[in-house]
This record gives sequence, structure tokens and C-alpha cells, in this order.
Amino acid sequence: MKLTWLQDLDFMSWQGGAEFTDRSHFIAGLRRGHDITLITPSTPLPEMAFAPADAVIISNAVSFNMQVFQRFQEMGRPLIWFFHDYFPICKYRLFYPMAEKCRACYLRERWLPLLLSARLLIWLSPLHRSSWLSLVPELEKVPFALIPSPVDGREFYDLRLPRQGVITVNSLAPFKGRDNVLKWISEHPDEPVTVVGAEGGPLPPNCTYVGLVPYHQLNELYNRHQSLLHLPSSPMPFDRTVAEAYLAGCHIISNELVGALSWPFFRDEPWAGPRRSLVAMKLSEAPNRFWEAVENALRSQLRPPDLPVMAQ
Repeated sequence: MKLTWLQDLDFMSWQGGAEFTDRSHFIAGLRRGHDITLITPSTPLPEMAFAPADAVIISNAVSFNMQVFQRFQEMGRPLIWFFHDYFPICKYRLFYPMAEKCRACYLRERWLPLLLSARLLIWLSPLHRSSWLSLVPELEKVPFALIPSPVDGREFYDLRLPRQGVITVNSLAPFKGRDNVLKWISEHPDEPVTVVGAEGGPLPPNCTYVGLVPYHQLNELYNRHQSLLHLPSSPMPFDRTVAEAYLAGCHIISNELVGALSWPFFRDEPWAGPRRSLVAMKLSEAPNRFWEAVENALRSQLRPPDLPVMAQ
């Protein structure tokens, strides 16, 4: 199949959770024989974006003008939405508050017609989908797939090293629950905590700040700690750091707002042995499951009903 892939960033060169995920799926699609063109806001438009294609995969695409999506809809191009957060129904994305007032948000009505006409909606976890449906229950009737973030079990595994203390990775970003994490650290003053990623201000005395760590060094760093601390304050779609640390042998200190832990294969005890092997298998299968869902959706002869073009 010939496909157009919309993304804000060139995930072949950018480093981030969404970019790691898109890169894995993109490469898997090429290996399955698909002709995929990556379109970013810097790509010449409309020549490439609106070239003939069997479908458009919309990933992180916040920077694209709404007219781009309207044009695809008018062309009758099948749309596959691959949600990484809460775009386009919430301008706060990972700060999504799930408040009652969200139901009256102008973005909900603006984007609803386009979302309802999608050929396929892809979410990263059961929690991710249920959080969306709490605001847009109409999407329950649209074909969907739940695909976890791909994490390679050959890169994250137990090295059998001596372990001590707690590690937190990118959890001090405001949208990742900074206040919750700092509260936990303050309440456990005897627990040494290694802080990886953005600092963003003073830390309690039991913290050691190491800053950004290259991705290929994370497995060893996880392996030197007993637990990963991650306490978001809004529903996270997946949070691959939780999956990485889990596969590396860490116990997870978290809450019900982590998408990864809403998957049954993560949630059930025991936390070791066969359970970790099952998690590794499920996450490694994600790219092929992604493409199976896309291929099945595009092979289907079923078409969504005619719906109004989304509002300006």
C-alpha cells in the first residue's frame, strides 16, 4: 500500500517517546512492503502531502493547519488516527484534565465529524481509549485498535546487578506529575532517588540529579535501582519509561493513571519471571500488530456513513 504519514517531527532524527514509537512502526511498515511517505510541516505542501495514496496516518500532527485535514476529508482519503496523547480534542494534550467542562470544549465539536469518519482509531492502552471516550463517547462506534508502545526486550532486561534506591525518569516534567513525585520523595527521606531528565527546580536532599542520559545507557541505570517512581496527575496514554524499567527488573511505584499498567499483561502479579517474558513479547509484537490493524482496516469494504465536514 502507498501511505502518507503525518508527524510534527522527523522521527528518524528526533529523540522522544512518540518519535521512538513512530520510528519502530514506520520501519516495520517498510519491511512489510508498504510505500510510506513521511510528511512534516517543513515538507513542501501540497505537492507531497496530497499526492495519491491509499490512506493517511495521522500521528502527532498539531502543527498542521486545519485546512490540511479538511482537504484530506474532501478528497475522500481514508484517515487512520494514531493517537499519542489527547490531540486534537484537548489543547492541553498530556495535561488533559478530564473535567466536566471538557465536554463543552469547542475542540470537541470542531473535530468530532472528522474523527467519526475515520477508517481506524489507534490508542496506546485501554486507559488511553477510556479517557478519550469519557469526553467523546460517540467514538465508541468507530473501528479501533489498542497497540502498546514498542519496547525491545533485547534492549531492556535484568542484568542481575546490585540494586539500591529509586529512579525517576522524566517524571519531574509538569505534565508527568512533578508535584506527586516530589511529595513522595519528601515523604521518604531515607530513600535515595536518582533523577533522570529535566530537573526544573530545587530537589529534596535525598535526590541525585544526573540530567539527560543517552537512551542506550538507560538499561544499566534501571538495573542499578530497586524501583521506578512515576506518579502522573492526568491519564497518560502509555509511558514507555514504565515499560522499560519493568523489563529491566525494577518494581514500579505508580498509580492508576499510567496507560501501560492498564494492560492486563502488565497489571497482574507476579512481577518477575514468566510475567516479564510475556510483557517483552507483547511489546515486541506491537509494530506488526499496528500494521495488521491498518491493513485489515483498509482491506475492509465497509465504509463509514457520510458525515458533515468538520467546522472551521
